[in-house]
Amino acid sequence: MHRIGSKRQWSCALAIILWASGVQNSLHAQQVSKLSPKVMALVNRSPLEVKDDDAPLVRLKKERFNAALKEAKARFDLYDRGFTRIPELIEVGERLFGAEVDLYDKPDDKAQVLQQHLDVYSEAEANLEKQVKEGLTTQADLERLRYDKLSVEIDLFNVKNAGR
Repeated sequence: MHRIGSKRQWSCALAIILWASGVQNSLHAQQVSKLSPKVMALVNRSPLEVKDDDAPLVRLKKERFNAALKEAKARFDLYDRGFTRIPELIEVGERLFGAEVDLYDKPDDKAQVLQQHLDVYSEAEANLEKQVKEGLTTQADLERLRYDKLSVEIDLFNVKNAGR
């Protein structure tokens, strides 16, 4: 399968995790950080174009990715209004990452996308560690993020070693 704008696709998930890791976890009196222009551009990006000549499976994969992207946008809006919490943002990021990886058939393409995801998780983990120390989020949220990061590391290991 050909590449489908991987930098843009994983960027939305990056925005979700980084933004989620830098804000308070409480539903009440939630202190929502204002998004930077760069993050806003990522969150407001357009879904993938589903073309008439796309193979049926490619069409379904693009539609699933687009659904995850739309959910991410909706969850950001809910978070901004105090109606959802960090775990929900982490979960939508996980779905978005999974849908993105599944857009690719070639191991090298999958490995590249997984490495990008791992970089995002590593940065988000550092941010969440600071938030836990400051009492702004929970250790449980950090451990959930670590679980997802380790899952990506395992997937990356398996993809890189599949041909051996």
